[in-house]
Amino acid sequence: MEDIINHPHDTPTMEDIISHSHDTFTHFRRRGMVPLLTDGPAPFPRHRDDVPDPANVQGDIIYLFPKVAENFIFFRISNVAQFQRDLATFNPTHAKQVYENLEAIHEAKTRKGPWVKIVQKQIAFSRRGLTVLGLTEKTGDNRFDVYAMRDNKKFLGDGMPWDPVFDKPNPDPVNGTANKDLGAIHGVITIAGSDDKMCEDATNETLTHFGGAIESHHVVVLRGRTRPGQFKGHEHFGYQDGISQPAMRKLIAPLPGQIQVDAGVVIAGYKGDPALERRPKWVKDGSFMAFRKLEQLVPEFEGYVVKNGKRWREFVPKVNADPPLSDGEGASLWGARMFGRYRSGAPLALTPVRDNPAMAADPLENNNFDYTVPNYDEPTDIRCPFTAHTRKTAPRNLDPYLSKRFLEAGSIVRAGLPYGPEVTDAENASGTSSEADNLKRGLLFVCYQSDLDSGFVRQTVGYANNDFFPTVSLIPDHHGQDPILGGPPAPVHAAAQTPIPAAQPGDAVTVIVQGKDEQQLEVSGFASPSYAGGQSPPGIPQEFFVNSRGGEYFFVPSISTLKDISNAHRR
Repeated sequence: MEDIINHPHDTPTMEDIISHSHDTFTHFRRRGMVPLLTDGPAPFPRHRDDVPDPANVQGDIIYLFPKVAENFIFFRISNVAQFQRDLATFNPTHAKQVYENLEAIHEAKTRKGPWVKIVQKQIAFSRRGLTVLGLTEKTGDNRFDVYAMRDNKKFLGDGMPWDPVFDKPNPDPVNGTANKDLGAIHGVITIAGSDDKMCEDATNETLTHFGGAIESHHVVVLRGRTRPGQFKGHEHFGYQDGISQPAMRKLIAPLPGQIQVDAGVVIAGYKGDPALERRPKWVKDGSFMAFRKLEQLVPEFEGYVVKNGKRWREFVPKVNADPPLSDGEGASLWGARMFGRYRSGAPLALTPVRDNPAMAADPLENNNFDYTVPNYDEPTDIRCPFTAHTRKTAPRNLDPYLSKRFLEAGSIVRAGLPYGPEVTDAENASGTSSEADNLKRGLLFVCYQSDLDSGFVRQTVGYANNDFFPTVSLIPDHHGQDPILGGPPAPVHAAAQTPIPAAQPGDAVTVIVQGKDEQQLEVSGFASPSYAGGQSPPGIPQEFFVNSRGGEYFFVPSISTLKDISNAHRR
């Protein structure tokens, strides 16, 4: 920034600082989390009262850990006093250190120097874990203070069995079990490394460090790894991940089109935090973390897009498709219409028929859209389906039905990594995922927000699993669910007791059906055509290829709060 700030008569504008940040961190622009260089003169000092101090915020939240390998250590505390003593000598990585790590990595890449070896650590606690450690005061996040994630399994739309580590016994979807200890996870330690060996060594050292304070027989380690070679940065379905991150104002240098949010949307205690007025002091500079293990059925997904891609003429938007698509291009487009982006990362909203890898590789272009289409006054799905994953979970431009501020408030910072091996030849040949546990694969999903209901829950329940979202008219339109975040419960098909002669597709209809034990059930919804006896359009019914295997809600305390916890044994 010297070329900007050495001229006393030229105060740098925010545009100058953003541009300089991008020029300085050119190697990180694609990840969408470019640090804002705020070490210039006022009004942009490195720390201000209205934004978090990076040195007090644990490391993954603001800038995201740069990593190749990441382990999640789930644990239960057996000896509180010993745990507090061990915590006093545990050194979690704060965001200022992550910033410095990014600088070192950028410098090494620029000079084509040796690989920078880094280990980064973070610790978070469940509601029960905080209580065990003596922090019994409510956090101000009602969902976190009442519910374990297992209580919300049905609410979140999870229909498959959960892994034992997350499958808490005796869940209570009404009253919650966040403060009940039976089967509870007390916390999770995240270890991120620049290679697999460093990550594993640091994990073993951490387990040894806390060995006398945690229940060794209840420790579970889940391992995430970047995919190899050309697939680096892509999840197991093959799609570029991590493009559509929100940029926290005064902390992240936004790219064109990137959604900007107040820091309090992600980090508690600042503007944008919906519970700002009711937070205890120790919650400030912390963030709520939702963790989910999402299993992906990759061979089945590949077969599905190939099958439907051959029928591209039935779903291709009414725009230029000349020359005609090949079957492979049709499959690519069908997958893009499920995700909202092609595998390269190119957004369907800007290139609605064919992939554009050059656009995908350009961070100045690949996020610069808002789903508007010329000559359309209302939101339209002519280029990108309303059900597309990115359009469901990161909605844009829904004025006048939902305000920009409301959409900003629902933003989350996403982290995590893929887990499991690459698809085997046998799985590819059969088109079916192996049943062997060591061949399961998917995504270890992590997200951060200052309020679970505003962030993770809104995106999962209010957006992704809501057949009528996004809101694009005054009368609810039935779009369907997000095909990526996980399938809904199996549908129940039943015939109405009496015919409805006047019903037409799109009409609001209420029918009476016979339930169990002679109970009559009233079902209301919107009529859609049935294709019995004929060929359904592609994707009807929608098939789903992601199954949640469980998760938990955690709170990531500030560095200062961790020090207070560790000092508690001395009082």
